[in-house]
Amino acid sequence: MEAQTFFIRSVMVQNVIMGIIAAIIVGVLIRSIRKQKISHIVAVAIWGVIAVWFFNGPFWGFSAVTVSPEGLKVHYGFLSVYRNTTLPVDTHWKIRKYLGGIRKLKNLYFFQLANHQSLKVRGQDKLEAMQALGAAIDDLNGRPMGEFVERPVNM
Repeated sequence: MEAQTFFIRSVMVQNVIMGIIAAIIVGVLIRSIRKQKISHIVAVAIWGVIAVWFFNGPFWGFSAVTVSPEGLKVHYGFLSVYRNTTLPVDTHWKIRKYLGGIRKLKNLYFFQLANHQSLKVRGQDKLEAMQALGAAIDDLNGRPMGEFVERPVNM
């Protein structure tokens, strides 16, 4: 089987968001170094650590998965240096429903691979992409490896 990449959300959008944050932090850091303000340098360094923590933490999900016989490569973005990983081919998966929005009326979906979760998305086309990803994992293993859980996880 040839490697296939399934996009739940655009990795390019995630990388642009990460790039803008990194550019702002680096720009302010350079400005602080030129003005030789130690307190500003320390504050910017702390903000840099917070940004890296956020993009590697539980609040930021993956946006693409590459399925190949070597494994399932999970793509979070370029600042998620500790989260980008390759999982075994026989990893179990789930598509889960989540109720989002202020009044919890929007149906959002996310893809779960072991302890990794994708970004929450809505729309039939994104749900179909997740189902195609699950079908590719099942085809690679030759047996069902996951399920679609219709019950909302936040109720």
